[in-house]
Amino acid sequence: MASASSGTSARPGSRTIRVGLVGAGAMANRYHYPSISSFADVELAAICDLIEPKARQTAERFGIPRVYTDYRRMLDEVDPEAVWVLMPPQHLYEPVSTVLHQGRHVFIEKPLALTTTQARMLAYFAEEKGCITMVGFQRRFIPAMADLRARVEERGPIHHASVSFLKATPRLDQHAGLYDGAIDPLTSDGVHAVDNLRWLCGGEVVDVYATVRQRYVPGPIANEYLALVTFSTGAVGVLQFSYLTGRRIFRAELHGRNVTAYVDADRESGIVFDNGEMEWRDSRTWGTAGGAAGTSPEHWLGFWHENRHFVDCIQQGRQPSSCFADAVKTMELVERILQAGAQRP
Repeated sequence: MASASSGTSARPGSRTIRVGLVGAGAMANRYHYPSISSFADVELAAICDLIEPKARQTAERFGIPRVYTDYRRMLDEVDPEAVWVLMPPQHLYEPVSTVLHQGRHVFIEKPLALTTTQARMLAYFAEEKGCITMVGFQRRFIPAMADLRARVEERGPIHHASVSFLKATPRLDQHAGLYDGAIDPLTSDGVHAVDNLRWLCGGEVVDVYATVRQRYVPGPIANEYLALVTFSTGAVGVLQFSYLTGRRIFRAELHGRNVTAYVDADRESGIVFDNGEMEWRDSRTWGTAGGAAGTSPEHWLGFWHENRHFVDCIQQGRQPSSCFADAVKTMELVERILQAGAQRP
C-alpha cells in the first residue's frame, strides 16, 4: 500500500497541498494516482467514485483516509485546495464546473469537454474564479518528446512537424463512436495528437485542410482523420489519426534548421544533425527526467511529469502550459478539422 506521505518528490520551500480525487477508474489507478502519491508535498485527503468498492480499493492501495460516493459531500467535508477529476468526458462538465465555482484548482484528463462551447464555459469559469487548471495532454510531457523538441529548437523554431496516432479497430461490425456514440474519436482520443501538433508548431492556427472518412464500420461517425495545418509561426503540421491500422502507435517527427528528431515513446527516439549519424535511445531511458523514479510507464510516458507540473504550478501560483484556456484552442482546432473534413466530398 502506498502512502501520500511516503513520496520523495517535492520542491524546496513547498507546502502541503490538500487534494481530493474524483474517479477510481483504470487510467487513474494505473498512471495518475501512482504519480501523485509519490509527491511529498501532496496530501491525498479523500477519493470519490459512484462505485464504492472501487473507491475503497483505490483508497486502500494509496493510503487515502476518506471514501465518498458523492463528490459534493466530499468537497464540503474535506475542503480540498485542488481536485483531480478523472472520468469519461460525457460526465465531466457538472463536477468540473462545480469545483470551479467553489474556487478550487482542478486537473482533468483529456478532452476538456464534449463540445467547444462547454470547453469555453469551463475556461471562463476558471478565469472568473482565479482557478489554476490543467488538462492532461501528457504527450507534451513525455521526457523524450520534451527533450528532443528543446534540442531541435536550439537551432531555431520548428518549421515542420508530423504527429501520428494510430490504432486498430477491435470490432469492424460496430460504429466508431466512443462511449456508445457520446463523442467522436478525434474529439475524445485523437485530441492528444491534435494538441501535440499545436504544442510542437506553436503560434495560432492559420489554415486547415482535412480529409475525414468513415471506412469499413457502420454508423455515421468517422474513424480516419488526416489534416494539414499551417500556423502563425510559419510551421506546417501534418496530423494522422486512425482506428484502422495494424497496431497502436504514437509518434512525432520534428524538423528544424538541418535537424530532425523522431519520437516514439513506447520504443525508440532519436535525433540527427547536418546529415550525420542518428542518435538513437530507448525512449524509456528519459523517464528519470525532472526527478521521476523512471521505473514505470507513468514516468517515461509523461504522466508523472504532467502531474508534477500541475502541483508545481499550484505551488508557484501560475497556470500550467495546458490550462483550460489553452486547451480551448486545441478543441477549436479539432472542430476546424472536423468542419474542413465535412466540406470534402
